[in-house]
Amino acid sequence: MERVLVRLYGLLASAAGTREVEVDVSGCSSVRCVLERASSARAGLRRALDALDWDVIVILDGRRASLDSPVAGGSVMNVMPPASGGSRPLVEAGVLEPGEDVDLDDLAARLSAPGIGAIAIFVGIVRSPNEGEEVEYLEYDYDPQLTPKSLEEIAAEEAAAPGVGGVVVYHYVGRRAPGERTMIVAVGASTRREAFRTLQRVVDRVKREALIWKAERRGGRTYYHVGDREIPEDALKSD
Repeated sequence: MERVLVRLYGLLASAAGTREVEVDVSGCSSVRCVLERASSARAGLRRALDALDWDVIVILDGRRASLDSPVAGGSVMNVMPPASGGSRPLVEAGVLEPGEDVDLDDLAARLSAPGIGAIAIFVGIVRSPNEGEEVEYLEYDYDPQLTPKSLEEIAAEEAAAPGVGGVVVYHYVGRRAPGERTMIVAVGASTRREAFRTLQRVVDRVKREALIWKAERRGGRTYYHVGDREIPEDALKSD
């Protein structure tokens, strides 16, 4: 049996009486089919979808999708109503290779929209010294398929929060020298309090959940950062 995990937000979750629904997608070929099956045993979800004229935001495996998009077993589908301001939230995420960058003025302009009262932007940079030693560089390893999806899922989920009009997440990969950027997170929200709160939450989630692996070269040694631990390269060598 092939299944898809459907995550619901806002009034859709309230109407369904649950945040998550597992749907058997055997013989199901589209997002619409999955939603029809999810709502077949939940009259409240069906009424909510009809009230919205099925105008919903769908993030399928970290990417925007339409009702006609194909679906495969094992997928995760985030389904959200339009933002409270009446327009769809901006959801944007990805990795930046060496030489690529983001224009922060352009980013702020794209997050500006009716109902947005504050835009908060976080820019992470390589710090040196660290732990009393000069940092030579950071090295970010990643997977070209899984890493962007993990960032997009975080952005999509946080953009669905009440009062949030958009979330943008970019993480640099490869080698980064002291003073260079490592991460850009931007949030547009109705109030500064919501913008700051969401920004903090997104940055923390990227640090914990994004599929990016960091190594730091300092003082002539390499240190691998795994969760809250720092593992020196010496610990991986045989005696």
